[in-house]
Amino acid sequence: MNLKITLLKSLPVALAMTMVNPVLADVEVETGPAETGPAKAAKESMQFTEYLDRDEVLGGKFSTWVEFASDYVFRGESETNDGKIPSLKAAITWTHSSGIYLGYYAANNLFPGDDSEGNNPKINAIYGPYVGYATKDIAGTGINYNGMLFQYIYPGDSDSNYLEMFNYADKQFGAVNIKLEYSPTITDWFGVEGVQSHNFAIHPSIALPYDFVLSGSIGRQMFESQYDADWTHWNVGVSRNVFGFNVDVRYHDTNIKVGKNDFYGFESNNQIVDSRVVFGVSKSF
Repeated sequence: MNLKITLLKSLPVALAMTMVNPVLADVEVETGPAETGPAKAAKESMQFTEYLDRDEVLGGKFSTWVEFASDYVFRGESETNDGKIPSLKAAITWTHSSGIYLGYYAANNLFPGDDSEGNNPKINAIYGPYVGYATKDIAGTGINYNGMLFQYIYPGDSDSNYLEMFNYADKQFGAVNIKLEYSPTITDWFGVEGVQSHNFAIHPSIALPYDFVLSGSIGRQMFESQYDADWTHWNVGVSRNVFGFNVDVRYHDTNIKVGKNDFYGFESNNQIVDSRVVFGVSKSF
């Protein structure tokens, strides 16, 4: 078993917050609170009403987003070693009127490891650039698309860096939004030679009375490798805008058990894929 996988692996990109109506250029794209990672950060950094008032720079507009949460959960994994530390995330995005956008994302994290406190001393943050494109109502079908490339960069452990592509397609059905995701890695997952990752997920959400949003996600993380490591992840939560802040409370879980997964089926790291409730607050500027 590769120790990089058993001790370091914890795909970062985590977010589970409230639904807002972000703008990618002129394109308004729905985003579900159950969606995760830099893709969510990129979109939520473009809050609609504030975005329209900004000055253009090189034909596009800058915006920012921050989130504070009790944990950092991505595809069912705690990125703060079972919530040992709170999570702080931020993103800055430049969006062009064509629908093209680019930006930079950063967050703290804490992986399981072999130091005296059970942490990995080499990795305590993740950051990286992203570039994407979003469009709305393709060929009059009501289907929206958002695709983004994100480069994971781990300070202190550059061998773990890798590139992933996020693909989302969604459609509104009255008060219900259905979003589909397919996110493959472009380079070796977490820098481990020969390991390619594919995440398939559905992210439904529904608008409730009094401006609440109920949303969830169920997905399957799969690998092309010799390891028996695939897992199913899901979450469900409720969110609302409160005094300009997006507030979210969400339950996360996976089907990973001790002894049943080559990546997380160990006593030393299985705690990061246990069930958990996460509280978070985010805001766009």
